[in-house]
Amino acid sequence: MRNKKKHTAMNFEVTVNGETMDVTAKQYEAAHALPRFRVSVNDSPVHIFGMDPAIGKIIVLDSATQKIEPSVEKAICRALAEAIAA
Repeated sequence: MRNKKKHTAMNFEVTVNGETMDVTAKQYEAAHALPRFRVSVNDSPVHIFGMDPAIGKIIVLDSATQKIEPSVEKAICRALAEAIAA
């Protein structure tokens, strides 16, 4: 049985076009061992972000009904990439 690594939630803010948004991201390990995140923006429904090995970047992986503005998505991806690089 594989030991699951516990990750604490990350809370941070992103500012896009003068609007500040509260982001909560909880990292988890998927079956392929690449990092994934459950992300909520301003208490929105959860979106799944994760590493795409084909392009070597973190991207939004789900197709939730509530779309994320591309500029907000980019800011969140950048913040998550910085967090896992630290």
